Amino acid sequence: MNDKLRVGAINWDNSLPEDTYFGFHSTSVLSYKKFRNVTPFYANVEGEKVSFRQKTQADVDRELELAMAAGIDYMAYDWYTDDHMKDKGKPGNVDHTVWELNHARYLHQTSKYADKIHLCALLICLHPFVESDMARLAEAMKQSYYETVDGRPLVYLYGGFQEGFIAKMRAFPQEYGTKEPYIVFLEGGGGSKIDPNKDYSKADAVCAYACCALNTTRYSEVIDCNLQYNENRKGYGIPVLPHFTLGWNPQPRVDHPIPWTTYPDVPYALPASEEEIVEGAKRLADWVKANKDNVVPDRILAFAWNEFEEGAFICPTVDGENNYNDSHLKGFAKAVACWKETL
Repeated sequence: MNDKLRVGAINWDNSLPEDTYFGFHSTSVLSYKKFRNVTPFYANVEGEKVSFRQKTQADVDRELELAMAAGIDYMAYDWYTDDHMKDKGKPGNVDHTVWELNHARYLHQTSKYADKIHLCALLICLHPFVESDMARLAEAMKQSYYETVDGRPLVYLYGGFQEGFIAKMRAFPQEYGTKEPYIVFLEGGGGSKIDPNKDYSKADAVCAYACCALNTTRYSEVIDCNLQYNENRKGYGIPVLPHFTLGWNPQPRVDHPIPWTTYPDVPYALPASEEEIVEGAKRLADWVKANKDNVVPDRILAFAWNEFEEGAFICPTVDGENNYNDSHLKGFAKAVACWKETL
């Protein structure tokens, strides 16, 4: 039994009320019965209308209880600026409203479970940050609930190899009195784009946000891509933090586009069964064991806790009859058990 293994899950929570920017788009996308099987269990469903209320501490605590039951050790929260554009003009676009997406993370920080299921930052480098954002991150890094690697605060950087953000993180010990951050840069999910002119050793490791597997029909084919992309990341010449995907199917957003990104209109795999998730986990374990010299030891990052509209979720959903469905949660719990028994 590998008691040192730490399993993280990406957490991007846009389950917000309809009068918010992201809540409006999420409820619009999910308000079609054909996508009911990717609707989170806590949604209010009335016919073909989906809505969310603002989450309370009790709501987030309940999700954390479920996450712990699934074997998740920490949440990697998509971490946005609070201060750069907030209250500067009328909200109505991504830059003005990304602060909305920090709500669940703040409730995690104040949860009674924060020391049992940790969190860390997954900085969305495509959006601007200001000094107060960095100071707030540094303060979080000093807390007992913040996830570390060998005592160093773990930071994921989304948006490719961001040398400017890496330099900011490297300056944290001098500027804010933190320990040296452990920096993992994330590919977007479409496969490696290695630039021979860049010094990737400035980061500690590489991983990915998602696994954008196109033209697939089965989850096993998504896992084929997932494993190949993990293999390709060895080309960066730094340790690979193993990535595991719960799926990839952004069809809800293909049918009902959102303003901040686009997706090709191609076939996507249907959601995985509980058994398929376990089989995928076994295949990842085999890859990790075969690449011990190339990976970050005792670490796995999963996509995702709650990317419902992209078809990757551990959090329970409802089915077409609005019945509670926790097959992904149960499957992931078995996946973590597999990893801890075999790695």
